[in-house]
Amino acid sequence: MELKMFYGKKVRIISMNGKKFQGKVTDYFYPEDNEPEMESIAIDDIFSGNAVEFPESDIKSIEIIS
Repeated sequence: MELKMFYGKKVRIISMNGKKFQGKVTDYFYPEDNEPEMESIAIDDIFSGNAVEFPESDIKSIEIIS
């Protein structure tokens, strides 16, 4: 999915279960750093105020917002 390109950007994510998240991507994790091996990102979600990690398999859609 090329999640690395979203690092440092403000994004809107819809998870596979339909929940919406929005915030700045603060971390990128390489596939070899995860089990199972898939890339993931973490954002500071503006709705909950929490950091949330998203493996690529949990992302239904992601878009850069301004």
